Amino acid sequence: MVVITHTLPAYGFLQYFLLGGAAFFSAIVGGISSFGSGLVLTPVLTPILGIKAVIPVMAVAMTLGNLSRVWVYRRHIQARTLLQIMVPALPCVLLGTYIYKVLPQNALELVIGVFLLVIIPVRRYMAKKHFTPTPAVIIGAAIVFGIVSGALPGGGIVLMPILLGIGLIGGGIIGTDACIGMITNICKVIFFFSFSLLNYRYFLYGLLIGACMFPGTYLARWLLNRMHIKAHTLLIEILILFSGLYFILSVITS
Repeated sequence: MVVITHTLPAYGFLQYFLLGGAAFFSAIVGGISSFGSGLVLTPVLTPILGIKAVIPVMAVAMTLGNLSRVWVYRRHIQARTLLQIMVPALPCVLLGTYIYKVLPQNALELVIGVFLLVIIPVRRYMAKKHFTPTPAVIIGAAIVFGIVSGALPGGGIVLMPILLGIGLIGGGIIGTDACIGMITNICKVIFFFSFSLLNYRYFLYGLLIGACMFPGTYLARWLLNRMHIKAHTLLIEILILFSGLYFILSVITS
């Protein structure tokens, strides 16, 4: 059994203020584009919590972060699409969390770093592919999404071309994706508790971070029709690039 032994360092008010600001900014990122919230938070949380605690804490925070988006876009959620994704995905989330449990710290940092670097060209390639997914493709994407979401940040990017191909746009894609993310992260929290990768102290820490995301979601809704999506997407990709390099360099220099 893996038990969390990393202890939070004594950070001052400024550090916690900056962490809350990062959570607020990540909610704006996710609220506008429906991807990127977890990717932005990962490098901020890792030096504070340690790599073995960062994904479990983020699961708690992202539950609240997604809950805020579910509430804002509740009238646009597509229940049929939600069921199509979640039924095959949930068993695979358990597999992903187990993979996260058994990987050593350096391996986790390397995997996350490489994943963040690879996801930029993959996202661009998938964004150019306009297709109507068959039921088999939806199931396959849901399985991949479940495994990736259980072990890594940013698993929602796997679903973006599927949701677009189904025909979801605007509030429909943001609300449905947020509902998928909320359910997935609730399950991750349960699994991480069962694997002793999450304790009540980290759970409360995740709640604090998640609470900071609520106002960011409402600001994102205001910005959604006022910000050029290409500029926003480029900013996120730059943040993801530097995050991936951060994790890889931390492995090299350790």
